[in-house]
Amino acid sequence: MIDLNSDTKTYSSKDVAKRLLIEPVTVRKYSQMLEVEGYSFNKDEKGWRHYRKDDVRFLEYLCNMKTMGKSLDESVKHVATLYRSSLSISQPDISLQGENILLEFIKAQHEFNQQILERLEAQEKRQAQRDENLMIALRESQEVKKQIAATQQKKWWKFWE
Repeated sequence: MIDLNSDTKTYSSKDVAKRLLIEPVTVRKYSQMLEVEGYSFNKDEKGWRHYRKDDVRFLEYLCNMKTMGKSLDESVKHVATLYRSSLSISQPDISLQGENILLEFIKAQHEFNQQILERLEAQEKRQAQRDENLMIALRESQEVKKQIAATQQKKWWKFWE
């Protein structure tokens, strides 16, 4: 298992995959996607990635975001933004240095909140439409039952027929 308490140790994609319970090829795919977005991994002379404890935490965070329903692209962009902003996932209190970084962070959080609100509003609209359709169907069903009952009920003057 990976010991994330060691500051200098590096890990292979196979080690990281074991920790994250995913395939090594998935670790490499995620790493490539992060690199496209500006993330930088340590590499040896052969070009193989060596993952530090922070890299493992970023990848773990990416996997958690995917598990919580975020798309892979959204998750990768978010993690890369955190990396470029020098924000740490492992520390609960994030020290933001510089006004620009703080503004970027606030802007990203605001955009995220807007997306959540839009999804919530869309879901509420779908539920309201579903409820309305259900009530219409119930009313129609009751009306049909009344019509059937009315046609089956014999009139007193047709009783002899």
